Amino acid sequence: MKKIILILSILFINFCLAEDWDSTAALNRVNTIGQNILKANNINYPIQFKVSSQADVNAYANLDKEIYVFKGLLEYTSDDDELAGVISHEMGHIINGHCAKQGVLNTGIAVVTSMMNVSDTTKAVGQTLAASKLSRNDELEADITGVDLMTKGGYNPLAMISLLSKITGSYIDILESHPSGEKRILNAYNYIEYNYPEKIQQGYKSESYTKAMTLMSPVILKRKNSTYLTKKYQRQQKKLLAKKEKRQKKMQGSSSVWDGYYKTLQFMAQ
Repeated sequence: MKKIILILSILFINFCLAEDWDSTAALNRVNTIGQNILKANNINYPIQFKVSSQADVNAYANLDKEIYVFKGLLEYTSDDDELAGVISHEMGHIINGHCAKQGVLNTGIAVVTSMMNVSDTTKAVGQTLAASKLSRNDELEADITGVDLMTKGGYNPLAMISLLSKITGSYIDILESHPSGEKRILNAYNYIEYNYPEKIQQGYKSESYTKAMTLMSPVILKRKNSTYLTKKYQRQQKKLLAKKEKRQKKMQGSSSVWDGYYKTLQFMAQ
């Protein structure tokens, strides 16, 4: 009985705290930053911005082109630049068609495995590995897409690194849906250094950014002192620059090619 009373008390306290949260102010803040970024980048997608009172440090975009930012993540961001990093990252998923691509993948795997005589465990493992690899690549792409979006919107792209330093962990990413923290931070830093070198010179004042740079400095220095690694870095950035130019054209349309594929699959399934 005491346990039940304790649980009910905790739920009641959480409910009261949620009620005290000013969701209107939070939504206005998210929507203002989101609309600034959309307008600055001439994006024609009808993206809607929403907030959740859940305490999770999380945000996500869905197939309906909605971006949800959770209360926990809002409170975790230090300023509007970091929040712009969150919103721009989720916009990156929409612009690149990641949500639709995941939907196409899941549908395709379900169809193929249903035609094969394999165990449910094998099907699940296959789908998990495929989805994880796709998701890891998507996260890296969304990060650098977000860098472009927030920079053009007038926000400091180094806030993306500060944010990633806070929310990402260090782990082996073979079976994870997100790349390791070090990989994402280095990916974003290299992209900013190549495309927005003046921002690197300006720097960013936050404890998490300083922590990230302390961690990345030996890797960056090693690359700069190696002709091989420097050329590899330049080749990679030139490829990303070509993708950036294609991506900018996508922003002028109403949807990505993956949205079209997903809609076709949904129509065929009816």
